[in-house]
Amino acid sequence: MVLFRDIVKKALGLTEEQIQHAEDHAVKAEISLTHAVELLEFIPITEFLDGMSKVYRVPKIRLDEIDIPRVIIELIPREVAMKFKVIPVSQSPNEIVVAMADPRELETINAVRFRTGLFARPVLAAESHLTDALAKYYGRTSTDLSELEKQGKDLETAIDVLGVKRQQIGAGNQESDGPIIKLVNYILLEAQSRGASDIHIEPYETYVRVRLRIDGVLHELTRPPVNMKPALISRIKIMSRLDIAESRLPQDGAINILMGSNPVDYRVSSLPTVYGEKIVMRILDKSALKVDMTQLGLEQDQLDKFMSAIESPYGMVLVTGPTGSGKTTTLYSALTELNQESDNIMTAEDPVEYNIEGINQMQTKAEIGLTFAEALKSFLRQDPDVIMVGEIRDLETAEIAVKAALTGHMVLSTLHTNSAPDTIRRLLNMGVESFNLVSALNCITAQRLVRKICVKCKTPDDSVTPDMLIKAGIAPQFAQRIKPMKGTGCGVCGNTGNKGRVAIHEVLKVNDAIRESIMKGEASMDLKKIAMMNGMRTLRQSALMKMAAGLISLSEVLSNTAADEEGDVASIQAA
Repeated sequence: MVLFRDIVKKALGLTEEQIQHAEDHAVKAEISLTHAVELLEFIPITEFLDGMSKVYRVPKIRLDEIDIPRVIIELIPREVAMKFKVIPVSQSPNEIVVAMADPRELETINAVRFRTGLFARPVLAAESHLTDALAKYYGRTSTDLSELEKQGKDLETAIDVLGVKRQQIGAGNQESDGPIIKLVNYILLEAQSRGASDIHIEPYETYVRVRLRIDGVLHELTRPPVNMKPALISRIKIMSRLDIAESRLPQDGAINILMGSNPVDYRVSSLPTVYGEKIVMRILDKSALKVDMTQLGLEQDQLDKFMSAIESPYGMVLVTGPTGSGKTTTLYSALTELNQESDNIMTAEDPVEYNIEGINQMQTKAEIGLTFAEALKSFLRQDPDVIMVGEIRDLETAEIAVKAALTGHMVLSTLHTNSAPDTIRRLLNMGVESFNLVSALNCITAQRLVRKICVKCKTPDDSVTPDMLIKAGIAPQFAQRIKPMKGTGCGVCGNTGNKGRVAIHEVLKVNDAIRESIMKGEASMDLKKIAMMNGMRTLRQSALMKMAAGLISLSEVLSNTAADEEGDVASIQAA
């Protein structure tokens, strides 16, 4: 008896070792053998499709090379396409051509025939191309929530559609609550599926708008009917343990759920507006937290400076930037690096976003007097080695932090400033004595998060000229050699051209030249020039390096960083 694995092996010209590797991978990942062969890239995708087309005796198609009209896509409902992983390609009076990874799947063919009333003729497509096509044609569409309200939508179907296996998010006691519960579950599942960082639920006079922040940009998910507004807001407030009777004052709460085996926390904030309460939910997915220092986006020389600073036995290391710039990730990565059995690490946070085993974390409560300053005072009586303060907001907190750094402790904290040199001026303006600051401060890292170009649709950006690069800060002798890239938009990135984010950094390592400048009371611009002469790379320069490496576009550089002054030290060199 000839086995299917042997047929695949012969058709694709694989070795016994390769087919065995694919079998093992298929079992481990719980996928088909052909999908495993495709993922392992033993042969080019064209040869893979040619070989499997002969095995299945059906035509092949490259979904990544065609654009299917919307009228064809609408022949198969989203839930059917997502559940059976099938894409309609074309239609004749009595027939519909559908792309499938396994044309032998009779259940899929019958489901298509039942839903369309047409005879389904399968063609072979690569599974990776099917996934991209499903995201392109179905993944970004909104659910018809008026139908959801009338009929309800089965939660398990929603889970199948999104490909997320998880425990039930919430449960209602009354049958009439079903649609609202399912709506909330749908929003949470979509946010998780799309990699969102925040969920915005915004009430208006005639509708409610739900938006997701993906890679730093808000995208509309759906608009539930206005009559669902009160129940939707109340449901989220109940889940986050807020007072549903209080709608006149802002409130803060939290939701804790499981996505599969991954715990996901939501930091919830309600705010009264003219048309009702607006809800913002910050998604805190511990499984997505990058705690490896090498994954933070720091260039090697910047990483060396930062690591040297946090590994000092005492001193202060500050991470600065606006809200949403990745400061928390950098701090948690540093804490994880320092987390050893021999050290006592204590943190004061507002709020505690991620729990890290082996670290003593405290939630500050300003309403009862437990401020950052009070927490710091208590920490100093707890024999700490490393202290992390969520944010330095006032002179009292700053002075205690400096005192702790001067008395043999490593202190990590954040400030909201635009650049590393500005941080020094901010602390001095707060009232911190310069002679204490120069002794305590080890390093300042300013950072931003910028959107990466989608690797699937990356292409050279011919609209960028050398003159534009020179104006942005590239040295003239390198402008001709750099080939800027951009994303054209595809199903993987939701036609935005960007997928994921990367941090850019400005690392100021405090040395004798910087200390002398601080003692002289020099302005931020003077501090910046001295720091650059001593090896600091500005945010603009770091962004240009990422652009030269093809990670980000020039437009992303210009929109996220300020230009360096003409008198500043040398422009960036080509990567």
